[in-house]
Amino acid sequence: MRLLVVSNLYPPHYIGGYELGCRDVVHALRQRGHDVRVLTSTFRYPGIADEEVGVDRLLQYVRGNERHDKIRECRLLKDAVEDHRAEIVYFWNQAGLCYWLPTAARLLGRRLAFFLSDGDFVSWRIGAWLSGSAAKSAFVRALFGETFLVRGQPIVRHQTCHFASQFLSNCASRVGIAVNAETSLVAHWGIDPQLFVAVARPARSPRRLLYVGQLIPQKGIHTAIAALGLLCAEPACESLTLTIVGGGQDPDYENRLREMLTPLGLSDRIHFLGKVPRTDLPGIYAQHDVLVFPSEWEEPFAITPLEAMASGLVVVGTTTGGSGELFRNRETALTFAAGDAGDCARAIRELCDDPALAESIRHRAFVEVTTRYTLVAMVDAIETGLEKLRPSVSSRKLPL
Repeated sequence: MRLLVVSNLYPPHYIGGYELGCRDVVHALRQRGHDVRVLTSTFRYPGIADEEVGVDRLLQYVRGNERHDKIRECRLLKDAVEDHRAEIVYFWNQAGLCYWLPTAARLLGRRLAFFLSDGDFVSWRIGAWLSGSAAKSAFVRALFGETFLVRGQPIVRHQTCHFASQFLSNCASRVGIAVNAETSLVAHWGIDPQLFVAVARPARSPRRLLYVGQLIPQKGIHTAIAALGLLCAEPACESLTLTIVGGGQDPDYENRLREMLTPLGLSDRIHFLGKVPRTDLPGIYAQHDVLVFPSEWEEPFAITPLEAMASGLVVVGTTTGGSGELFRNRETALTFAAGDAGDCARAIRELCDDPALAESIRHRAFVEVTTRYTLVAMVDAIETGLEKLRPSVSSRKLPL
């Protein structure tokens, strides 16, 4: 297959897990013999040493009230599609990109596929400038067939979607998005078990807690800190520590987290490592016993718990969003109510009091992730869906 992957961000610059997942999938598809080119934004570019071959950083990434040059952006997509002779244009995330790009790809006669990893379905939006006008909606309908509005945005029906979780697929159904049932599918995030390897740990109660992710309020790190504050005076938990790995777009929130430590008596128990390279994570996982995953929003399906489970950690986490597909209480994780520090403390206490339970959860989670949630399984699903979509490419050109 000849694929053009379009994503707003692409490593080495990234914010969350989906960009890393996008790169993993691109590399895996190339290794399977597919010809894949990436078209992404100029976010934090230039400044990239040893740029990856087959990656074009050309698209405009806008924030706030900035405006896209729609004609320029569509010309860039047109050039990339035609230069690469792409059969399929595969959109991963369009936040910050021109929402007209999927329309341009369809006008070029290419088939479209979307990998959807966020609950806002950003990649589905055709463009804010099309909303709120019957005439504009009629224009889209004339071009693409029946459309309807989702959160004020006109959406083309029967697109091909690859959902990062069953939760996201269910969300799409609830808001009325009709997908192509023959080619759309759930492709859970997957990890490479050769990169995240379980190490032997002492036969004792878990002591070293870990959080990995963005430092933003919806991730619930404040709940984990408050829970540790409740436990610090208990004899069975007196040796607990928490390492917080990650950065964020909200320095005020990070300052609030640091300010929580002294009143709770946790200054010597909680350590902030900041954002670290992904290559450092296997070593960090190896030094800890428990991953705390306190997310308070409907997390679509996170990569971090997969990495931690494959590395032999026990996960204590919430089941909001797609996490419930992975976390089964007392089987593959210990779960607690989102935003409830007392319930989080209760779950951590259970692990401290019952090393046998911790070992049982650790083993079951390791087996499940390394057999079901691998990068190979994810790419198998994606490849199957894309193969069904392979077209005879139309000769229509984009009228710019």
